[in-house]
Amino acid sequence: MRGVVLLVLLLVAVASCGRNQPESGRTLPVVTTVTPPPNTTPMNDLALMAAADVVQPLLERKFANTYAGLEVRNDVPMMVVHRKPDPKLDAEVREAAPGVRIEFRDARYTRTEMGEYVKRVMNDTEYWKGRGISIVSAGPEVDGSGVQVGVVAPPPGNFARYLDAYYPAMSFRLHSTGEIVPAPYTGSIPVFPTR
Repeated sequence: MRGVVLLVLLLVAVASCGRNQPESGRTLPVVTTVTPPPNTTPMNDLALMAAADVVQPLLERKFANTYAGLEVRNDVPMMVVHRKPDPKLDAEVREAAPGVRIEFRDARYTRTEMGEYVKRVMNDTEYWKGRGISIVSAGPEVDGSGVQVGVVAPPPGNFARYLDAYYPAMSFRLHSTGEIVPAPYTGSIPVFPTR
């Protein structure tokens, strides 16, 4: 088998060695390589990432009643903390991340509040499936505006209105996803002993 592969590679190399000279009277085009400008936007600002690694556990541990989400903006660079207004949270985040640009934005719901509804929606998938709606995911919005619900196909009617009626204390945003299919097994094929 190895010999066949080497023979094929040799034949390809020989076939590509034609005359690379232009026909008489013709000139080959000049190819110019243009180097793209360097990327001026840092993809991962190390100081910003280190600050986020310190701030997020602090928010989750000490401010569950007001914290909604943390957004890292490498394009600016800055950290955006979504929370219900809480001066103590603001002060502790500033103290934990000195030298990092931080913006605080008001959120409608906390991460804890949204998390409760994520669980409720996912626990009710059979209920919704019985009404022709296939829910495949749910998660809190980083800005604290509510819960994002993923459905396989656009649901019949106004499903967001059904969600709002069924869970009146939360806001929902829908997005269509493909059906979630488990990844194929890529490990080795098991060999069972034979007698």
